Amino acid sequence: MRLDPEIRRRCILPLLAGALASVYLFGFVPLDRKAESLDAPLEKSWRRLAAALGPTNAVRLDFVSLTNQFMETRAALAAFETARKQAQARVELDETLRGQLGVPFQLVDYQIAAGRQMDTLGQLAKQQGVLLEPAVVAGYPRQTADMTEPALLWAELAFLDGMLTTAINAKVTTIHSVAAPLPLTNAPPTSGSPSLAEFPLQIELTGPVLSVARFLQALPLRASEIKAAGLPEAPTNKPALFIDRLVLRKQSPDKPDEVRLSLRAVGFVFRE
Repeated sequence: MRLDPEIRRRCILPLLAGALASVYLFGFVPLDRKAESLDAPLEKSWRRLAAALGPTNAVRLDFVSLTNQFMETRAALAAFETARKQAQARVELDETLRGQLGVPFQLVDYQIAAGRQMDTLGQLAKQQGVLLEPAVVAGYPRQTADMTEPALLWAELAFLDGMLTTAINAKVTTIHSVAAPLPLTNAPPTSGSPSLAEFPLQIELTGPVLSVARFLQALPLRASEIKAAGLPEAPTNKPALFIDRLVLRKQSPDKPDEVRLSLRAVGFVFRE
């Protein structure tokens, strides 16, 4: 018995509707939920990128501008790396001093070297007509109980020698005092990364304006740079010292060309 086409159509339509509903409920809906779950990390990253670039509700990002920003960032990183290498080269210590920092500290050896340096500076001061007051010798760095890395005294001694020799050769009138507070050190280097130690030095002196100006000009220079600039001589191994703060005032109304300088300078040591 053949069914009427209209009856067959009416029977098939509910079946098709059920099949489509099943495909929707058991196929499309789970697939849609899975797609949404996969989109969540992408949307999160997209929002983080948009926030980093500035817009907080960005729907579309300007990838040309984004590429330019990446290029500028890479250029800035390259410039920073170049500056870091130049700074490290400027504060690089001579080979002898690096060797002293790398071996166990011997107090007797240090005291002998410090005594010799004081004698040499005293003789140079007499030749240049510079007065060294007793506070200069008293301000020399000494080992103390709270000093965790006494080998760093060698660096302080070298920094102090460079600063005093430069001042004497600049022909200041009087060096009143020097001081070498404890160095400021970072945590010991790990995984091959360099550690930086800062050495503060203080000096107070009196002299003609021109002499004091030459001293300040020569302080951050290496010995070769000082010679090229035509400034007073300095030790061949003179490290660079950087001016942190200074106070300059006239000494007296009777001597308008003479000034008194109170200076805090710092030296740096990279430790591997």
